[in-house]
Amino acid sequence: MKTLEQVLKDLERLSGIDLFVIDLFCGAGGLSEGVEQASVNGEKCAKVVVCINHDRNAILSHNANMPDALHFIEDIRTIELSPVISIVNRIRTLYPNAKIMLHASLECTNFSKAKGGLPRDPDSRTLAEHLFRYIDVVDPDYIQIENVEEFMSWGDMDDNGKPISRDKGRLYQRWVNNVKKYGYDFEYRIMNSADYGAYTSRKRFFGIFAKKDLPIIFPEPTHCKEGRKDMFTKLAKWKAVKDVLDFEDEGTSIFGRKKELVEATKARLHSGLVRFVAGGKEAFMVKWNSMSQSGKYHAPDMEAPSPTVSCQNRLGVAKVSFMSKQFSGHPSSKNVSIEHPSGAITCIDHHAIVNADFLAAYYGNGDNVSKVDSPCPTVPTKDRFNYVQPKFLSMYYGGDNHAGSIDKPAPTIRTKDCCLLVDSRFLCSYNFKDDGKDVNAPSPTILTKDRLSLVSPSFIGQQFGQSKAASTNKPLGCVTANPKYSLVTPWVMNTSFGNIGSSIEDPSQVITANRKWHYLVNPQYSSAGGDVNAPCFTLIARMDKMPPYLAECTTDPADIPSFIRIDGNVVIYEIYDTDSPMTVKIKEFMALYGILDIKMRMLKIPELKRIMGFPEDYVLIGTQAEQKKFIGNAIEVTQAQKNTEALCRKLRLLRKIAA
Repeated sequence: MKTLEQVLKDLERLSGIDLFVIDLFCGAGGLSEGVEQASVNGEKCAKVVVCINHDRNAILSHNANMPDALHFIEDIRTIELSPVISIVNRIRTLYPNAKIMLHASLECTNFSKAKGGLPRDPDSRTLAEHLFRYIDVVDPDYIQIENVEEFMSWGDMDDNGKPISRDKGRLYQRWVNNVKKYGYDFEYRIMNSADYGAYTSRKRFFGIFAKKDLPIIFPEPTHCKEGRKDMFTKLAKWKAVKDVLDFEDEGTSIFGRKKELVEATKARLHSGLVRFVAGGKEAFMVKWNSMSQSGKYHAPDMEAPSPTVSCQNRLGVAKVSFMSKQFSGHPSSKNVSIEHPSGAITCIDHHAIVNADFLAAYYGNGDNVSKVDSPCPTVPTKDRFNYVQPKFLSMYYGGDNHAGSIDKPAPTIRTKDCCLLVDSRFLCSYNFKDDGKDVNAPSPTILTKDRLSLVSPSFIGQQFGQSKAASTNKPLGCVTANPKYSLVTPWVMNTSFGNIGSSIEDPSQVITANRKWHYLVNPQYSSAGGDVNAPCFTLIARMDKMPPYLAECTTDPADIPSFIRIDGNVVIYEIYDTDSPMTVKIKEFMALYGILDIKMRMLKIPELKRIMGFPEDYVLIGTQAEQKKFIGNAIEVTQAQKNTEALCRKLRLLRKIAA
């Protein structure tokens, strides 16, 4: 590690630095790495100069990556501050326009709700009070505080070390006011790192104290959960943690281990199966209640005798009737159950009941469909009615009737190719009985009257008037106060991951050789885990005792567990008297979804580093447990970088205006 004299000499060779940072509780990096990566217009804008931490391996790791800073293996409460003062004085002499920030990531364990009902350490909760000695001697331009949200609830504790609810936030408010008395303004934000392009959803408190007349700036989000793109906003979708995971390492089967998994871990695995394989509790219950004696899955008809009613309450009625509200707003909120109260009835008819079965009449004008629960219209001598159902088979040969009920046997499968390649774009001819024409084939005859239209998968849906679709190549109609336009585009159906569609603009799902599902197992609380297509849940310091896992469910018949036997086309899942309750549940789920094995492994150090924004070559020194602790304690690097860049950009702008 460099000496004070070496660091002072190195300061003379710097240029273009707007912000110098003293990093208390620096750990192995995180905040410091984000500061070092920060740049404005491609130029480095910030520099870490002093780092203090009580953990030797944390400081050695920090020094291996940022050797130009002055490092101390000290307790921030007792360190002698004269070397820090020497560096601050040299900076103010060499760079009078630069600002100095004192950063403190105060220990969060004894504020965090992750502590649960356990007693708090009163000494840990008072570390913020030791910042005043730094404020006195450093006189920083900025003080930045990072902590969990619950830091704002800092209050008194009872004799058992438990927070007193009526005093919630009292000591926090007193501490903030005491810092402000030094001549600082104060603002804070609760920021989620996923909103700034991180691979983890990590919500943290960021508070900034600034000397009078200095700006307090927080970065604007660049991402949001679902992504947003409109006239005024363009936010990318949250990054998927799958981009930084190693799917080639499948882990080992959860069955047949030397040390059996505990029931709590199995319960989390089962919750993840229900959420990420079945598609949620509701979808899982529909399938769970639809098993026949033959092992096939089908929902019984309401007109047929009920299946056996068990003591497990496994029967429910599924309906396809609902109310649709035809006015502005998000589409997902416009369909409600007919069992629920109706929405507001307006002067204009905006409500419709939707049924899956109806009668279609091929004569007359106006509304030519009728409910199957209503009287049938007049039946003429010519066949004018069809019973319309939402599901049918389409056959490309034989006779005039190319549609068949799914309740009847399939047509004969012939050696002749009777399947069509469906292109999303085609020519629609309004001439005689012409079918759609391939855009790659010659166009039909062009008549003097317009008879051809290009059907495109992208168009504007206009939710007013007669809801006529509009081309994306033409000017948009009048924009009203209520949103009335929707862009309709193609999307990708992925049959390997819950049959969930995704935009063609988004990265593809993981492509596997066989049908697989992946999800993350969160050891905290009773969490169902995390979707690999979303940011990772918050990583914690105690990952040595509660490590996050990657779970993989597969239908690959290779190397199946011993309780599964394949007899011809039949897969047999054996359940033993010695199986624990959660093992039975998992085996039943596997049988229901045709899963042949579930594998699981802990997330590895390189994966955890990438999740927290550290570069691949970032050096961590210590045992596996220590390295995981360093990662879990760190500020997410991208978040720290964005915070620093926003402040430096504003400082440069103000300096340019003043000049």
